[in-house]
This record gives sequence, C-alpha cells and structure tokens, in this order.
Amino acid sequence: MIAIGICDGDTAVRVMLSGFIHRYRQETGLNVQVLSYDSGEKLLRHYPLEMDLIFLEIPFKKMNGIEIARRIRKVDPKVGIVFLTTVLNHVLEAYEVRADNYLIKPLRYTRFLEEVEMARERNGQNRFFIETNSSGVYKIYAKSIRYIETDGHNTRIHTEHDAILSHKPLKEHEQALFEPYFVRCHAGFLVNLLFFKQLEENCLVLMTGDKIPVSRSRRQKVLEAIQKLYAEST
Repeated sequence: MIAIGICDGDTAVRVMLSGFIHRYRQETGLNVQVLSYDSGEKLLRHYPLEMDLIFLEIPFKKMNGIEIARRIRKVDPKVGIVFLTTVLNHVLEAYEVRADNYLIKPLRYTRFLEEVEMARERNGQNRFFIETNSSGVYKIYAKSIRYIETDGHNTRIHTEHDAILSHKPLKEHEQALFEPYFVRCHAGFLVNLLFFKQLEENCLVLMTGDKIPVSRSRRQKVLEAIQKLYAEST
C-alpha cells in the first residue's frame, strides 16, 4: 500500500488529485490510501503515523506550506513532500525543509505520476509491512523476503529467518510488493531477485540454496527482470 496526502485549500485541486489517484489505482491495481485536507492545520492535527507522499499547497492564508512542511519534518523526516504552487518563489525555503519537488498549477497527470513513482522507489529501499496470523503479528521488511509461495488456500512468506503464514492470496502480495526486484515466476511463487544466483532451465537458484520453479510462460519475463535489475546496479 502507498499512502498519499493532499493538502490544498482549493476544492478543485483536491478533486483533480483524487481523480489522478483513482486513475493510478485502475492502471496499477495498487492499494492507494488517500488523505485529503483543506488546510495545513487539519493536516498537522490529524497527521498519520505513516505517509509516503504529500502534495502540499504553499500559499495558505493562516500558515503557508513552508511552515507546515517544517513542522511535518519534526515528526516525519522521511515523507516525500511535493509543493503545489503557481510561482517558483520559495526555492530556498523549500530546500531547507527537504522538499522533493514542485508541481506548477494547472496540474498534469504525467507529472503527478512521476512524483508517485519516485516516492515508491524511495520508500521501497527499507519498506516494511505488518502481517498477522493466529501465531502472532510480524513486521516484515520487503528486502528480507526470499520468496512467497501458495500454501493451500493461504500463502507462506519465506524471509531470511522465518516462514510466515499469510491469509492473503499471492496476487495481493504481488500488487503490494511493487519493488522491481520482485517477480512472479510461477503461478504459485513470487521471488525476490536480490537473492538471485542463477537461472536454470526451469528454476531459479537463490543464494540461500532455495530452488524456485519457473514456468515456461513466465521464463522470458523473469530473464528480462534479472537483466534489467542487474544492468542498473552495475
């Protein structure tokens, strides 16, 4: 899941960005939570514990976006902040609060899309999620997952240290784990290519010694994902 905040005093802007997010959900199948505020005071008063990206207007009447961002940074140093403005006249102040970018009004979907994708890439570096089953509650970091396999009507998440039962279907894991190093290699397996050692005829061999089946129909996609991931890292 990715959580996106919208903070703008203009109803039309909030509606437009909500429409962009709805379109993004339809195009990607991702679970996107939207938190919308018409003032900076409301955003600060109801600020959630987890937020991936905030689209924040600068020229609010009572408290401008720079001051709002400054206060957000005291409680959340990692969230992405993209200012919404009509004029680039706060560049130095935006740098001081570590803003990620500006979007110039009127807004365009292509620019919105770029900012969301960059936020996904940033947060994928050390992203985690919570998994709950009858045995307990688990905090699982994306990079620690070796692979996920179907297990009857459930799935099992194999991390570096555990094999955790999940009641979510594999498709839901595939949508939630948007990092480029995850690939669906088989109808029953989702694998983390950060553990990749070699690709054999019909299986992936991981550095841990695990052998993960690769279906014939998905082999080319797996090969392309490996080449893309390791070409970018060299």
